[in-house]
Amino acid sequence: MRLREGLPEFSPNLQWLNERVTREQLVGELPILVHFWSVSCHSCKGAMPIMNYWNEKYNGKLNIVSVHMPRTIQDVDVQMIQTISRQLNIQHPICLDHHLEVTKTYQNRFVPSYFLFDKKGLLRHYQSGENGMRMLENKLIRMMDE
Repeated sequence: MRLREGLPEFSPNLQWLNERVTREQLVGELPILVHFWSVSCHSCKGAMPIMNYWNEKYNGKLNIVSVHMPRTIQDVDVQMIQTISRQLNIQHPICLDHHLEVTKTYQNRFVPSYFLFDKKGLLRHYQSGENGMRMLENKLIRMMDE
């Protein structure tokens, strides 16, 4: 995706954990952080406490949606994803992208990856990897203040 592109719609065929969300529900009042992760990614598991902390700290000021992007055939085991997401205490919506529909729409290739959209649903920042979380949080804070 390119900067300033709009938040794509989530296909109604996708399976969700915690709750299902739509583009319509997300765009309008709060910045949106779309976070790609995988149960087979050690760095993703290490970053999840930060996502949980932000979800709690910025409750009512930020929408977080995680997209589970399978990297191996074993990564599509819904029961395993549910178990690990409970162990990681993930409370925000998790989209199960088993057929990589969302991944292809975002043109994403890495986990963890972070796509930050403003209140209007326009992509304002992208980064991948486990480094740079302080910079990402600073961008989140600026967008919340806009």
